[in-house]
Amino acid sequence: MTTDYVGSVVCVKLSNGSSIKGRVVKISSATISLTDLPGKQKNNTLDLFSHEITDLDIVSLPSSRQNQDPKQITIMRRDQSPGRRGSSPNEMIQDNMTRKQYKKGDTFSVSVQNMNPDFDFQSSNKMFQKDTIFDEWRQQDGGLPRLGNPDKLKPTEMVIENVAPIHGPTFDGDFTSDDKIPLVGLSLSKRIALFKRAINCGLSYSHVVSVAGMSVAQMVIQVLGGSCRVSFNNHNKPPVVAALVSSGESGKVAITAALHLSQHGVNVKVILFATPKGCDGIVNILHKCKCVLENGLQGLPNIIDIIIDGTQDRNTLLNWPEWMNTVIDWTEQSTVPIVAVDPQHPQQMPRNPTPPKFTCALGAPLLTQGKVGRLFLVDIGLFPLAFKEENIPYRSPFFDKFVIPLNRNAKQRINSSNSG
Repeated sequence: MTTDYVGSVVCVKLSNGSSIKGRVVKISSATISLTDLPGKQKNNTLDLFSHEITDLDIVSLPSSRQNQDPKQITIMRRDQSPGRRGSSPNEMIQDNMTRKQYKKGDTFSVSVQNMNPDFDFQSSNKMFQKDTIFDEWRQQDGGLPRLGNPDKLKPTEMVIENVAPIHGPTFDGDFTSDDKIPLVGLSLSKRIALFKRAINCGLSYSHVVSVAGMSVAQMVIQVLGGSCRVSFNNHNKPPVVAALVSSGESGKVAITAALHLSQHGVNVKVILFATPKGCDGIVNILHKCKCVLENGLQGLPNIIDIIIDGTQDRNTLLNWPEWMNTVIDWTEQSTVPIVAVDPQHPQQMPRNPTPPKFTCALGAPLLTQGKVGRLFLVDIGLFPLAFKEENIPYRSPFFDKFVIPLNRNAKQRINSSNSG
């Protein structure tokens, strides 16, 4: 085996920190002889003893071993690794060849079976003084709070002190979120008083409309398919959304949602039965964005993905304009899902509007909203103080979302059926 690597070009690292490159002409257990040395010593032969060598790298093999099967190279034991005092040059060459058989990224450069299990992880872990290290960190930058009794920490506890969550008041609600948070249903007059209270405290009405429109737009995008449909990488035609807009509060939210959708690559068709008060600026922006604005249903395309209905506010349904019958006829014949924006149905109407598939309640759910399909609650920025001042028990159910589904409690459904 000592003659197998004669003719190889190697780079030898010496104990004095220098290195030398040459071709192997002789190998023994104590020495290695090199020739083809650099500079003036090129034709000379240099003998190096094992105690002078710290490491050895193979630059190239002799031509007779270029196609050698790697399995023929024996793997060294861990206690014979190069760099240890007493390793022979021949052992260094064999270990170097063993390391070259492993691909980049391998965890071990030697066989696990041949490793010497001389490292006790458990004993070494006990030597780690966790409390001392943490105290040093606290003294350096104050990044970690000092705990009262760190010896009683459980394995599942964090180093940083946790603050117990503050639970809201316990009460029964007419609705619950999917997280089982109760919500009290309000009459329309009670909710109007709640909105006025919030606005008098400083909440801007225009801000409420803008946040509501953005949240409805986010919900519509998710109904359309989210990033699978509204995406730069989607090479299909963009989805088509028809927004029905009246002059009431629902119309303001619907046209604001249409503006947000148009900015996200959705093909928006706005049907203006009446321009909501204070929304002339939005109408001008939609015109400049080349969105289609129609005064009736005749110009709509045959294929529509979803309808945003902003015509079912209370004032519009009480006055019952002539175009409302046309809207109901068109939606009844359509198979497109409808998203109704905060419908407020009075008790007496010539006709019942087409039941939507989804309904968005703004801020707080109403007890009388007719057939709503799947009910969702939209966060419009109402704060708990406004509820408290109106004596309405409330705990925010939104957490990390701005639009959440609501479920009617069984008791509330029974009362509704008995009253009907």
